[in-house]
Amino acid sequence: MQTIAEFMSANHHACDEAFAVAEQAALANNWSEAETAFNNFRTELAKHFRMEEDELFPTLVSAGGPAGPVQVMRMEHAQMNTLIEQMAGTLTRQDAQGYGGLSETLLIVMQQHNLKEEQMLYPIADHFLASQREALLGHMRVE
Repeated sequence: MQTIAEFMSANHHACDEAFAVAEQAALANNWSEAETAFNNFRTELAKHFRMEEDELFPTLVSAGGPAGPVQVMRMEHAQMNTLIEQMAGTLTRQDAQGYGGLSETLLIVMQQHNLKEEQMLYPIADHFLASQREALLGHMRVE
């Protein structure tokens, strides 16, 4: 039986891989590949955020889980979405230097965010949602 932490951490890794492909293409000035890879990354990350914001977070808080960390994660999602929109602009302008700078910032924010989720929030979710885990993961897999 897969845990919430295992499922969501694997999804983090998939998003990280998509991010790396986009970054490599942009820094190599391969703009066609960069745009395709970036759109794939943005789609995957948006799906990840929806799984958390529409399924995991509300279910966790309803089960008595901590609302404070959930609110922090939502704020960090908004921060990352802002950086992603700025990165999209650098792609349109074919600005490798601008993309690289924003990419570095986003990478740091994502690494810190993912660590907090993987080390703290997901284990808490596994504890609070043990009886609901299979149904919740089923909903998130469909997302």
